[in-house]
Amino acid sequence: MPYYDFQGLKLYWESEGSGSRALLFIHGLMGQGRIWKHQCAHFRDNYEVITVDLFGHGRSSKDVDPVWAPRLDAEAIVGLMESIVGKPYVAVGHSFASNILPEILRLSLSSSFLKGIVFVDCTYQGLKSVVEGRVKFADRMLSLPHESLVFETEDWYTALIGEEVSQEDRELILEPFRQSDLRWMFKSVAGAAEFTAKYPPQETPIWENFPIFIMEGGLSLGMDFDKSWANHFRRAKYFLFEDENHFFFITQRDKFNRLVEEFLNEIR
Repeated sequence: MPYYDFQGLKLYWESEGSGSRALLFIHGLMGQGRIWKHQCAHFRDNYEVITVDLFGHGRSSKDVDPVWAPRLDAEAIVGLMESIVGKPYVAVGHSFASNILPEILRLSLSSSFLKGIVFVDCTYQGLKSVVEGRVKFADRMLSLPHESLVFETEDWYTALIGEEVSQEDRELILEPFRQSDLRWMFKSVAGAAEFTAKYPPQETPIWENFPIFIMEGGLSLGMDFDKSWANHFRRAKYFLFEDENHFFFITQRDKFNRLVEEFLNEIR
């Protein structure tokens, strides 16, 4: 199995397909790289498709401080993409990747490898009220005894998935969730104030003419503009999946893949 060694940690990654450019997919909290299987199947004919298990998830190293894991994820991913993959790439990130994609941008200021970024239902944490809400939610979950934590987390995650989801898609989402260390996950969310104080989202670099695509679910982040990265990247391409929940890249994969493909063609 392929691992990228980074500061004594191991980042699990997989590669499919071939092409002169690479397409990197970053999963969300309680996910794994395999959750992008529909995107891998769609894009591998024309791109080298890279997926990773973030630190604290799946087959990657678990002994990582959950508060600072997103920065380590970004550093490891940039190292992987530039020193091992070695191709121009576009990064696509879901949910928790909201903390990782901006760091990839910061780390790539003098790099010619990163060619674009796609935010997939990623929460913008540039507003104090958003950060406070996330910390309060995580602290409440962490205060629960184990059985209650499992029950309430499953209830919350099920709401993120929505009701109109096939059993196959539901299992694709829930399989990595069931393997997650819930307390580690919520400690990462609870660390939002510390993390954003050190790495302010509102100071994320805005490169002139750099391609950014923001996609949101109308039944998810699309309901609250304060949480949208469109607050920061005001010239970004934007698409709202009006009647979709948090995992629209699975439930509406054909439309999602087509939109990503159009974006890639625009920046070719």
